[in-house]
Amino acid sequence: MKKRIFFIILLIACCLPTLLFPQQIKEIEFEDQEITDILVALAQMGGISIIPDETVKGRVSYHFFETDFDTALNTFLKTFKMYSRKEGNVYYVSKIQTIYEPSLKLISMNAEDVEISLLLRSISETIEKTVLYDSLPSEPLTVHVKNVSPDKVLRILIKRFANYALSTDKDFYYIKRVPEQREVPTKGAGPQTQITIHKTNNLFSISAEKVRFIEVIDKLFIKAGYEHSLLIKKDLLLEKVRFNNKEFEQMLRLILDQANADYKKVGDVYYIFEVTTKDILKKLKSTVKIPLVNLNVKTLPKLLPAELALTKFYKIDVDSNSIILSGSLEEIDPIQKFIKEIDTPTKGQAYYRFDLNYISIKNLKSLLPSSLSYSEPISLPNSNSFVILLSPEKKRELDQYLQLVDKSSELECVKLKYIKAASLKKHLPPSISAEDIIETSNPSIVFVRGSPQKLDEFHEELSIIDRPVPQLRYEILVIQYQEGEALNLNQNLEGNVLTVQNPPAEGAKDVFIGSVGKLLSLNFDTIATFGAQFALQLNVELDENKASVLADTTLNGISEEEIKFQNTSTYRYREYQINPNTGELDPTGVVREIQNGLLLNIKGWVSGDGMITMDIEAEISRRGTGAVSDSVTFSPPTTFEKQITTHIRSPVGKPVVIGGLVEQTTEITVKKVPLLGDIPLLGILFKTEKETIELTEFVIYIVPHIDLWEEEKPGIRTTLERLYNKFSHS
Repeated sequence: MKKRIFFIILLIACCLPTLLFPQQIKEIEFEDQEITDILVALAQMGGISIIPDETVKGRVSYHFFETDFDTALNTFLKTFKMYSRKEGNVYYVSKIQTIYEPSLKLISMNAEDVEISLLLRSISETIEKTVLYDSLPSEPLTVHVKNVSPDKVLRILIKRFANYALSTDKDFYYIKRVPEQREVPTKGAGPQTQITIHKTNNLFSISAEKVRFIEVIDKLFIKAGYEHSLLIKKDLLLEKVRFNNKEFEQMLRLILDQANADYKKVGDVYYIFEVTTKDILKKLKSTVKIPLVNLNVKTLPKLLPAELALTKFYKIDVDSNSIILSGSLEEIDPIQKFIKEIDTPTKGQAYYRFDLNYISIKNLKSLLPSSLSYSEPISLPNSNSFVILLSPEKKRELDQYLQLVDKSSELECVKLKYIKAASLKKHLPPSISAEDIIETSNPSIVFVRGSPQKLDEFHEELSIIDRPVPQLRYEILVIQYQEGEALNLNQNLEGNVLTVQNPPAEGAKDVFIGSVGKLLSLNFDTIATFGAQFALQLNVELDENKASVLADTTLNGISEEEIKFQNTSTYRYREYQINPNTGELDPTGVVREIQNGLLLNIKGWVSGDGMITMDIEAEISRRGTGAVSDSVTFSPPTTFEKQITTHIRSPVGKPVVIGGLVEQTTEITVKKVPLLGDIPLLGILFKTEKETIELTEFVIYIVPHIDLWEEEKPGIRTTLERLYNKFSHS
């Protein structure tokens, strides 16, 4: 009960700042994102629910800065002409705001660029009265009315569309399309809206204004004598259709483009379906490939003006040295004109060939001064030569420059003994740089470039670097003691009972003989490490079951590398949840693992003067008994972990003792009378339960050692080879 009260107080304390102070938005920016995604992000920040309807769509960019949630939401909705309605902790967002006064039977509506069908649906839901309508053009409308009757709002909405009328009834409204009535024009009357389609020698001509898309398509197919299937549910009002002498499919394509539609002919039937405006515009774009004659296409983006370089209308083709333009003629024309102006022959320049002797073309490109880097060197295949376009003056300048940089230097093959080429380049000696080392396929062989004096310095420094890394050996013993039984390395044996095999010789003091039979099976040399007194006492503890050995091993590793020891058992549990339909436990497919045992990580390095520095992490975990189940899941049992992390320095061969890993274990022992103790309820009288609490301590003993290799001294042959390679070419 106390735990439950504490949890409730803690929960109130965590939620109180949110309840007293509104959620603050420090700064967040959206770049060309869906409006619905922005609303979801705001809902997560405010901890509320936002539900947009089907009118909320489109992509926008917006920046929120230092504001609370309510202000941010209201500002965002107002900016993009949207409205919200709050019910409880839920915000309903729409581009339509409809308010109805039942007592006055008056309605107010605000909406911008919303299709008429969605407006009619909103009115019907608000006034709770059915609004029926025939197929209407899918044209967005903007409406702002206040305190008018519902029938007047409906008349306002259909006023823009010809041949529609509103009929009212007690229980519903009906917007009906009235068939077009053609009247003989009277004298002085204005022109009548009609569709005129002529067919001459399989060529069609159409003339119409403010006509419905579906009506034009129907009459065109009737005139052509073809069948069609219209898969577009929405109609559209076309302002003007006027084309002359077009073939049928060409005429059909022109009309469909105005309505964002396309067609597919299957057999003798034309299927007409809706597409996006972007798909229509793709067909109107032009693609032009311009091969460059005098310029390198790689340098062209650097030459383009800023307003042209940032466009997405071009791509470069390095293989053909061409630029590909894609877009409307207005969009790509400025780039075409600019290329025509700059891609002209350069007067007074010619191509010259240069042959390099020592440095590579790749390195030369990075070494060229700014006065020569304006022209790109062209590498010749299968050679260390290049061709470049220069004026005679620049050619003489490049000749002089190459005489300075394209010079030979001493190159010596060096065999590494213990380290690899990658390690040498990572830890360079002061005498050389990374550019002076040339790696080979053999990680133990490198070529080093430099003067004789520089190479001598390198060999002296390499003799210090290229040494074997010490190998560390850790002798490990982990003992589990009962509480108060852990041994002290400095304790003596007074008060302990030992089995004396033979009396000590006369005059010999502090000499005794005891039994250490339990220690003979251990790899860990306890007698040599801790002394006879400690070993005898440990043997007694093991013999009386007051201590037990959890780990007895030896680990080897390179200095500065981490080694791990793990002696654990892994238990796997499948997660279940209650099926709301059947009430039974069903597996969720999630399997959880619990590790139980000892984990030991050691990272040591030789720190000089026979000392070893170690980072030690020790963890002992134990699995609890039983599993925990509730109304939702079937969870694995709890676990208990004890962890110690320490940083210590110790002389070689001196033991390190880590204690303090104390664990409490509770055991329940049940004693009962056979048969009688198993009787429900009554069996309680014939059985007893005893709870025993046992405290144990885990102690880890670690003895670090260093295993060094004997240094390999260079023999006479090795010395003579190096001297010969050094002076044979001088």
